[in-house]
Amino acid sequence: MNTLLTSVTSRTVETNRIAAALTMVPGLGHIYKGHFAAGFVWMFLGMPIALWAGILLSLATAGVGLLIPVLCWGALGLDAYFEQDRRSHHWFPPLEEE
Repeated sequence: MNTLLTSVTSRTVETNRIAAALTMVPGLGHIYKGHFAAGFVWMFLGMPIALWAGILLSLATAGVGLLIPVLCWGALGLDAYFEQDRRSHHWFPPLEEE
């Protein structure tokens, strides 16, 4: 399938928005889209390390280091939005467009 010629359906956009919103809990958007390993790694390893590094660097940079976890969190939301959906089932299958 040529992805350049495939139109983006509203269902795909909604799935992407839900995944990005679920990233309020880091990693949950990836788990929602079927990327379980990446989601759990971000949830239990990636964000705690980013928080630790941000707190440590904030002591040396007068608080500027606290931007690191915020930027990491935003990048994680964007990554969840643009990840491919790997789920094998959908509760509401997309409508066939002709």
